[in-house]
Amino acid sequence: MAGIVFSNGEDAHYDSLETLVSEIRANATASVTSSMDTMWLLLCAALVFFMQAGFALVEVGSVSLKNTRNILVKNLSIACIAGISFWLIGFGFAYGEGNSFIGGNNFALSAVDADTKGYSYAYFTFQFAFAATAANIVSGAVAERCKMGAYFICSIGLITFIYPIAVHWVWSAEGWASPSLDADSRLFGVGVIDFAGCTVVHVIGGMTALIAAILLGPRYNRFQSGSLVILPQQSITNQTVGTLLLWFGWYGFNCGSSLTISDGMNDVAGLAAVTTTISAASAAITATILGWFLSGTVDVTRMNNGALAGLVSVTAGANVMTPFTSCVTGVIGGLTYVGADLVLDRLKIDDVVSASPVHLFCGTWGTIAAGLFAAPENVNSAYGTGSCGLFYECNGNGVKQFFANIVTLIAVASWAACFSLCTFTALKYTSYLRVDLETEKVGLDITEHGGEGYQRCVSHERLICHQQVQPSDDNELHSCCSKQSEIENETVHVVESQLQ
Repeated sequence: MAGIVFSNGEDAHYDSLETLVSEIRANATASVTSSMDTMWLLLCAALVFFMQAGFALVEVGSVSLKNTRNILVKNLSIACIAGISFWLIGFGFAYGEGNSFIGGNNFALSAVDADTKGYSYAYFTFQFAFAATAANIVSGAVAERCKMGAYFICSIGLITFIYPIAVHWVWSAEGWASPSLDADSRLFGVGVIDFAGCTVVHVIGGMTALIAAILLGPRYNRFQSGSLVILPQQSITNQTVGTLLLWFGWYGFNCGSSLTISDGMNDVAGLAAVTTTISAASAAITATILGWFLSGTVDVTRMNNGALAGLVSVTAGANVMTPFTSCVTGVIGGLTYVGADLVLDRLKIDDVVSASPVHLFCGTWGTIAAGLFAAPENVNSAYGTGSCGLFYECNGNGVKQFFANIVTLIAVASWAACFSLCTFTALKYTSYLRVDLETEKVGLDITEHGGEGYQRCVSHERLICHQQVQPSDDNELHSCCSKQSEIENETVHVVESQLQ
């Protein structure tokens, strides 16, 4: 058959017309598949980034009015810090070519493959949103008494170095715990199962939050005469809406961790959506019922945190569990959260938003659960390692999988603990960690941000009455400002708990 001549005059010789058609069809399919995967990852990246709004609302709703601006500034700043530091350094440490411990190139996206740059840029955006999430976990735990500069130092260290190295261990193609290695090189022959970051994201963020809360000490008047004191929380509405936004964003977090939507990964993403939903719902119900038994009331905050506990708990195994085992994971996650929260109160550790019970303790449980409940058929679909959880039969690999998860969990938790202890101890003993007592009583909005988050009266000069307005004949304005001053001085609302 004569060659087919193109307009440029070059001949393309084919054995048959069918070969030409097949190649055109394959190229078109590859192009469409690549575009679909890129758009899938960009959509999920947007959902994960939207979780920052959820964090902001949960934290703002959990603090007093006088610290509103401070919380909002911290949350917005984290997105900015993550955007720059993860681009310049963190992404290279996480996914650059290097060794089993750390990546060593692609800093500032300098080594992006020109043939796949669209997907590569989407992949960076998705991973940046994860990095911001890990750092934001700490914000709520240290609210209302941590210096702004100290929090920024911690965040930069976490996003630039600590988190990326843990990512490299678990999710890169070279990491010592990665299931992507050759069979002979994998940890215990199977590699860790941490699909969306129970260990990598939540244990790192939760461990940092716990150590920071311990070294900071409790807020003023949080514990009195051995009793727990309920400090002002400005909005249960914000807390609940923030929780729902986090749940919404978690579908991008867990389903998006399939990284593609082609080649059967749509099945993995669909399963992750189901297990995520069931675990969150079962944990919220469990925490609510247990709270009712403990206090005789339906506590909305406990229900909110219960849902988050379930979301965290299923994150490691969302792609390998069954709907039933995800329900079990959620129930135990709800129990874990409530138990850890009570223990911290007993130990007089003040974690404002229960970040460490939700993220550290439930993240730990979630990593263990993935090593117990990973169904062999789901593991093969997601990883192809021939492994399974401890409660299944797969040629003895269940035991190996369980211990691979435990070893990785210990390594990552120890890595985060060392960083946190060194960083926050240094900040504490240089008097750069905690604000002074007077600042804490007045509120960080006025002392660090030039005014309150909610303006209750207005002066002719500025919106800060007690700094700008002197007694005058303007009785209405002076009365308003006097009332505002009284409100600012009411720093705590004391309610003794039933903890004895």
